[in-house]
Amino acid sequence: MRMRTLLPVALLTAAGLFAGVNTATAADKYPGFQCFKTKDRVEYCSDSKVKNHDAGVAWVKTCPNDIVGQINGKPYVAASRPNGAHSC
Repeated sequence: MRMRTLLPVALLTAAGLFAGVNTATAADKYPGFQCFKTKDRVEYCSDSKVKNHDAGVAWVKTCPNDIVGQINGKPYVAASRPNGAHSC
């Protein structure tokens, strides 16, 4: 009986879907590189770290409209600039 109860919790925790797991706020990630991926899975990141959310939004707005129009999902903050990331 106990295994039946623990298994779903363990699976949700491993997937990061259980409340409170891997839920660092954006404020915890700044300063960092502002990044996003396009529908074609091309990753774009700022050349330097941004200080806060407003600076990240400002950087995204510097990208050409055709690229911004292809953003897939929410932009995110990375602690280090991923290898191969493009710049706007």
